[in-house]
Amino acid sequence: MRLDAPTETSLARGGVLSTVGLLAQGILRFATAFLVGHIAGKSELGVVASAIATATILALLWPTSTGSAASKFLARARGAGNPEEIRSIAAHLRRRAVLTAILLGLISLPAWVLIDNGSWLGAVSVGALTIAYSGYSFTRGVQFGSGQVPRATAWDLVSVVLGLTGLIALLLAGVRGPALVLPLVLAYGVYTLAGFPYGGSGRPTRARRRELDGFVALGAVGTLASTGFLQLSQISAKVVGGDADAGQYAAALNLATPASMLAASLSLVLLPSLAEAWGRGDHAGFHAQTNNATRALAVVMVGIFGSIIVCSRLLIGIIWGDRFAGAENILPVLVLAVLATNLGVGSVNALTTRSQRGMLVTVAASLLGMAVGVTFWLLVAPGMGILGVALGYLCGTVVIAAIPVGVAWRTGGHTWAVLFGKVALGLAVVGGIVLVQRLAELPFLLDPAFALAFLVIWWLMNRSDVAKLPVPLPTLRFRK
Repeated sequence: MRLDAPTETSLARGGVLSTVGLLAQGILRFATAFLVGHIAGKSELGVVASAIATATILALLWPTSTGSAASKFLARARGAGNPEEIRSIAAHLRRRAVLTAILLGLISLPAWVLIDNGSWLGAVSVGALTIAYSGYSFTRGVQFGSGQVPRATAWDLVSVVLGLTGLIALLLAGVRGPALVLPLVLAYGVYTLAGFPYGGSGRPTRARRRELDGFVALGAVGTLASTGFLQLSQISAKVVGGDADAGQYAAALNLATPASMLAASLSLVLLPSLAEAWGRGDHAGFHAQTNNATRALAVVMVGIFGSIIVCSRLLIGIIWGDRFAGAENILPVLVLAVLATNLGVGSVNALTTRSQRGMLVTVAASLLGMAVGVTFWLLVAPGMGILGVALGYLCGTVVIAAIPVGVAWRTGGHTWAVLFGKVALGLAVVGGIVLVQRLAELPFLLDPAFALAFLVIWWLMNRSDVAKLPVPLPTLRFRK
């Protein structure tokens, strides 16, 4: 892949393309869970979801953060107009990503045997997924950092088709257990091979290498304690409740997370855009993008996630059926947790872009939040089952998101008091609706009507900001 031939695109268009790509990957993950749960059963879904979580957590230990580093530093070098630095940064990160992916793939073997009390043959599938997902995470960051957003999106679509085709073939052939993750290995492997930066060469200066490795190390710790926290909750559900309860938890989790793809896709284009603005000294533009992204996410995400919470009974009933009854009580808790994470995306990207000190803030917040969640799991979850796992995850994510938002709010001089006041009020309305639904035992077929009522209320509260959403983010005229 050419690192010095970016495809020019606006932040808004890049956001749309990255949303398409991440939506495709989200569909792959959701379809994997859906097909395994309905064809192979709840216990098999628990095993597959836990295998995916194990591989994801291990990939977060280094390779995933090399993708974030590529996204930031390649974009910054492009903003500074330095092609030689682009190539040397890519080469350095490539070496690190390959070595750590292989090492973590080997570590995953005994890790899975311990988690699943399973065979080494099953562990090989988890090891292959660890390596493939590591390569995918790194390659995706390289493509976004080098301005290849359309190319990244195209290969997302191709890899998803291959992954789903492979999964259907294995299920129909009667394959069960961890081997059902092999179609994901195919999907991520194809993406990695197609976008891997083979041609980068050179060696960054010692100071730059220290900066790159320091960024990746801090990012690995922070991501492990944030994104890894989510995956760890899936493994905790397996440990606390066994395969069947882990399958039920996975069913709720797979409904809670897809809507967050919008925020994740925005993050992929926002981080390079912020890095470019900061690299050319455009601090006003930097703060404006942070503000616009935060306001847009608050308006859109509360509407989406609030509707999911109100319709939780209907969604579980239609998508998962009676075999997964009870998941409707877990879904609202997980949705609130994912919402908290999404509301902090703009602030986390802003702090990460500004300096290593800002990154330390996000890492410290992630570690503290994860500690809160794990403590809840140890003390409370054993007596509550998987609902306790979900509540522990919610408590931790609120801490993880609140600290970066507070710091970015103060350092950026933003006026977000009214914004987050509306968020709190909107969630209170959602809570009131859910309380009425449950206490009155209303038919779940009425859930869409309640969701529509909530959306009308939310629109009335935010109609001025909603009217600006179709406009490209850099030109949104939100209040500072």
